[in-house]
Amino acid sequence: MKQAGLFIFAGLLLIALPLQAQESGSVHIGGYGAIRFEASDIAQLYRTFTFRRLILTTDAEITSRIRFVTELEFERFRKIELEKAIAPENGIEVEQAIEGTSGSEIALEQAWMQYTISDAFKIRAGGLLIPVGRFNTRHDDNLWTFPRRSLVDRGVPVLPSKSAWNELGFGISGMLPVGKYGLLTYEGQLTNGVIFDVEIEQRLRSHRVKNNEEYVFQMVEAEFQPATGTFGEDIKHAKALSGRILFSPMPGHELALSGYTGRYTPEFMQAQTLQSVGVDFLTGWRNFSLEGEFVHTSFGDIRTLTADFARQAVFQKGEWIGGEEGEQLKTEVEFELKSFARSKQGYWIEGRYAFWPSVLNQTFLAQDEDPHFVLGIRWEQVWLNNLLSRAAFADGVITAFETDDRMVNRLTIGVVYRPTSLVGFQIAYERTWTDPGQSLAAVTNYLPASDTEDTANALLFGVVFGF
Repeated sequence: MKQAGLFIFAGLLLIALPLQAQESGSVHIGGYGAIRFEASDIAQLYRTFTFRRLILTTDAEITSRIRFVTELEFERFRKIELEKAIAPENGIEVEQAIEGTSGSEIALEQAWMQYTISDAFKIRAGGLLIPVGRFNTRHDDNLWTFPRRSLVDRGVPVLPSKSAWNELGFGISGMLPVGKYGLLTYEGQLTNGVIFDVEIEQRLRSHRVKNNEEYVFQMVEAEFQPATGTFGEDIKHAKALSGRILFSPMPGHELALSGYTGRYTPEFMQAQTLQSVGVDFLTGWRNFSLEGEFVHTSFGDIRTLTADFARQAVFQKGEWIGGEEGEQLKTEVEFELKSFARSKQGYWIEGRYAFWPSVLNQTFLAQDEDPHFVLGIRWEQVWLNNLLSRAAFADGVITAFETDDRMVNRLTIGVVYRPTSLVGFQIAYERTWTDPGQSLAAVTNYLPASDTEDTANALLFGVVFGF
């Protein structure tokens, strides 16, 4: 089945556009996208063009008070093909092949219905963006100055799940006027919440020791980390609460407090609670604006969690299998806790200055609506407290458990030309560094650095658009 992603979107589009919506209200179809070129001095990171993402959105006004919104993401996606064949060949022979582009992903980022009782009280149900921090609910690439998302929200991340972080559940929201110019807005959600997600890889290897005894080693490698929850059956008898309160004394000035709490371990493990708190702001004067975000996340007792999971994962030991005299099967389980720490905290702060040289008024750069340049600088820091650097188990017992305190810094300077507010041509220089002599690969999810590469310099070119 060729171009399966397009068929999936077509099906969702049919769901999102019911007949009554076309009769009673309006339907808006739009989206945004980001294309990037990157050149870095990391040895294993090649100079490359990346179709970072293409997002297709629908916003259907079913009635004056009811709307339905979807957001479907194609990330680094070009194609996916599935082929099947069944033939009678000394019985029944079945063949199946799947082809696709590496790193591709299709994700439903939002899908919710909203019922408006008043401006002060609205009810939502479906796949919702979690309102923690400033970036997650406002993550459209064409809204931002730089070609790469922040460390706090994507590159490390400090958020329990990288943006765009969504969950299934119910929510309420509203806005209240405060004084002559002020506005207070709020969001609250009850969702399935973040889960303890696991990927397991198994390998078998034979090994001959003294006296010519043969052993078969079963290597079980499990990589697990917190991840966005399911849109189906939850694996825990617990739900998560999240919310955000924002106060704006006047347009262009905002201050917000947000938070999240919920169990993320399944029922067969001890309860571990994940908690996040965020503070963010926006201010400015004339052509200058300043924006920032701070997030702190606690993951509970990761040593207890790791030992608990190890006991559940080891299910066989020292069985005799195969051969006339048999071969002993030994099970060795190794775990990698990706982006796992007792706690993580970080912030980003971004300054921007918008300008337009009058000397360009008679050039092709001025021929579109509202052309302007934006000069930007962003400073970011993340601290990982008790980051699990190594964990190993044998027969359900911890044999190695090592943690480190790590940090990541990043400075980005760049400029974007906007022929119109929905489109941007970006260029930026980015410098990222961590503790001396430590690898950036252990503290980021996008830099395949070697064991000794603690600094990365990159030149980024980007094109972002919305429609």
